[in-house]
Amino acid sequence: MRYTKTCIILIIPLCLLSYSHAQIPTFNPFFFGQKKQQTNVTPINLTSIGKYYADRSWNAGNIYLNNGDSLIAYYMRYDLIRNHLEIIIDTKIMAINGSFIDHFEWFSINRLQPEKFVNKQNYGMPELSEVPGFPELMVDGDVKLLKCKKVFAPRQATSPTLVNDTDEEIQILELYYYIKNGEIFEVVGSKNKNLNFLDHVGLEDFVKKENLKFNNENDLVKITTFINEE
Repeated sequence: MRYTKTCIILIIPLCLLSYSHAQIPTFNPFFFGQKKQQTNVTPINLTSIGKYYADRSWNAGNIYLNNGDSLIAYYMRYDLIRNHLEIIIDTKIMAINGSFIDHFEWFSINRLQPEKFVNKQNYGMPELSEVPGFPELMVDGDVKLLKCKKVFAPRQATSPTLVNDTDEEIQILELYYYIKNGEIFEVVGSKNKNLNFLDHVGLEDFVKKENLKFNNENDLVKITTFINEE
């Protein structure tokens, strides 16, 4: 399934963006008070905010830049269309383009758990070319589990198994991938295909005993964790 450049142009809200190099406190003064450390970054001055996010809530977390700098304990949310992080700096909503970011992490106030997002360029997988720039790393280890959110127009969709409805304009499709031994595999509806790729002794019995499903996110986490702990 592909969405075209025309589709992207149609669903991006019109806005004016300006870039300016700045030094921002490395540690959010709201939590830590004034500290001397400064982070060199090029924030975007927004005249409008986005519409489609990995999580609409403002979650506090950390941003790790490609240049080795970081921003600690800032409120942020990831814009799936524009591929940037909206971030609250002082009393302003600004943004950092995804091309400057290696990874970021936050604590989800809705799910009450830490979540980590890694720039897809770090994986070097062509299969991820059509998803936004920061898949969620749900489980790390010898076998990694990634969760990717792809924005698409419903008329262009097939019949995905896991879809979050947003509005009449677009939907957000959730895709899950395993990475093992340098290979990537999209989780599919066929249990046997998933098991064949994972190729782990005792996994089939574990899935059967625990009645786990490959189309359930919590079950996917349990399956991957089981493999990495063996």
